[in-house]
Amino acid sequence: MPSIQVTIHHKLTEHEAMSRIKHLVTKLKHEHKNKVSDAQEEWHARHAKFHFAIQGFNLSGTVDLHPGTVEIHGKIPFALALFRGKIKEVIKEKATELFAED
Repeated sequence: MPSIQVTIHHKLTEHEAMSRIKHLVTKLKHEHKNKVSDAQEEWHARHAKFHFAIQGFNLSGTVDLHPGTVEIHGKIPFALALFRGKIKEVIKEKATELFAED
């Protein structure tokens, strides 16, 4: 499977960054419940594994929190490989917004 790697820099505490990620996941599950299925996330300290299906495509990956950065590694289906650049761009844009200081 093709992969995506995104690193986002931020100035939040690790606790605040994790809180925002968890809130976003809950929000997306609710807002897109007709498109997203089998959504799973599992946290161990500052590391999370995730998996979900969106409109029949399975996506999975990890999120790692570090002081000042968040690393997202994801695997996408071959059918979406042509859109990998756009997917990475959207993830980076949305993550940057998520971690912006208030």
